[in-house]
Amino acid sequence: MSSSSNIEQIIEKQARFWEVRERIADEGGEAAQRALAHLAEGPWISISKQLGAGSRELARKLSDDLHWQWFDKEILTAISQHTNSCEQILSRLDEHAIGSINDYVAQMLVSEDPGQATYLRQMVRVVMGLAKQGNAIIIGRGANFFLDPQFGLRVRLVAPLEQRVARVAVTEGTSRDAARSEVEQNDAQQTAFIRQVFGRDIDDPLGFDLVLNMGGVDEDSAMRAILAALRQKLQA
Repeated sequence: MSSSSNIEQIIEKQARFWEVRERIADEGGEAAQRALAHLAEGPWISISKQLGAGSRELARKLSDDLHWQWFDKEILTAISQHTNSCEQILSRLDEHAIGSINDYVAQMLVSEDPGQATYLRQMVRVVMGLAKQGNAIIIGRGANFFLDPQFGLRVRLVAPLEQRVARVAVTEGTSRDAARSEVEQNDAQQTAFIRQVFGRDIDDPLGFDLVLNMGGVDEDSAMRAILAALRQKLQA
């Protein structure tokens, strides 16, 4: 499971069978419904983020404004339900690059471990299901690399390292050194995951419609930029 072609095959074969168990919250007003009525699926926003860039806070603001639902850890919960695996076990696979030998050994040692291939199939099914249902803000999981871009807006959030370290230290109540280690490790894991699974560079700007440096704009300004880009793109 190491190339974009494999992911495309998974999408083609699996996504059509996936149905979201719970309907997403109602659309944000009649004007928005009329403007987006031409879409065959969606609309959605995918947010690719660096740890500490404020993705969850921004997703909440967008959710409140659009009356859409946002998904992050809920994606992992859905995968765990469909693989009969606990979230703690799946966390080793969630946005992590996995070597084939390590994956094999993990499945041998832990009976509930579904392995990377199963995790990726379910990840794609869950994310595709949410995107097809529409009115969804999807955080991470490389969604921008396999969702159909004509039906949503692909956003990348970045921020200076020191700013991200400071945010993580505060939100997790840890030291700056521990926060720096976590941020750097997370950056490396995400980069390796996107490279292994999709054969892409997570920082390639061509994989996104909008890249925002959160070190230079506040959350309200970022939200306005995203909403403007969303309207322009989906009404075009």
